Amino acid sequence: MHVDGPDSEMALRTASKGCTILVVDDDPACLDEYCDAIANLGYTVKSATSAPDALKQIAESQDIGVVITDVEMPTMDGISLLSEISNRFSLNRPIVTLVLTGHSSVQVATKAMQSQATDMLSKPVSIEQLAEALRRASAYHFAMANRFQITALTKRLDPPVVRDRPAKRNSRPTEEELQAFTRMLLKFQHNKSKFFDPAVLTGPSWEILLDIADATLRGEAVPASSASASTHVPLSTALRHVNNLVNAGLVRRWTDPTDKRRTLLELEPHAVAAMQRYLETAWKLQPQSE
Repeated sequence: MHVDGPDSEMALRTASKGCTILVVDDDPACLDEYCDAIANLGYTVKSATSAPDALKQIAESQDIGVVITDVEMPTMDGISLLSEISNRFSLNRPIVTLVLTGHSSVQVATKAMQSQATDMLSKPVSIEQLAEALRRASAYHFAMANRFQITALTKRLDPPVVRDRPAKRNSRPTEEELQAFTRMLLKFQHNKSKFFDPAVLTGPSWEILLDIADATLRGEAVPASSASASTHVPLSTALRHVNNLVNAGLVRRWTDPTDKRRTLLELEPHAVAAMQRYLETAWKLQPQSE
């Protein structure tokens, strides 16, 4: 059952300050080893010896934002746990899930992805692999938390005045309305420079950044070719602007592990935060319902 309300808002406030890692494994020795390693990497960590225990802790602790689970467990295995987490919590709070297994296979990987796992680690896991996986998970959790906050913001704020006066959409705007609209567009443009360096966002860079932001706030990466296609400039020109955004530290770029021919993009965590602040401010610049 999905519940909206104070608990959801508490989860979002907690998410914006970082999150706790929950490790789930029925082997006490492995559990202690991974918890110690994660704590030594600077994360707050909790443990669960079974899937039911993990679900109980997630329900009771709004600070849990990343779950690492073993696959082979009695009563309820890790894949079933991922499905339960997705069904019970995914609509109301940001939770990133990772799978840990000593028996990796295409079948296990497919089931993990179908259950919304974002990463799969094969035992034995080195400290470097664990650190990299947690870095990706934390960045993804941060992006998800911002997406939830944007959604909550749009629900709280009054809708634009045009929603209350649909008949005016098909009517010709007055000179005063056009002037007001022009002033609003200028405010949007001036407001942008408060959160992003205008020297970086030249030409189609802003369109590309917005396209990547849209995908990132949905918790998705966007192919570089798709982001480039969002502009109306030659592909080579668009890709040059993508490079500028990467070099400016606003966008992260990596090769799609499932298709080496494809490059994926997403906003860096600090760019997600800046984009959220920009969108919140821009939303408030809109004319409000009378």
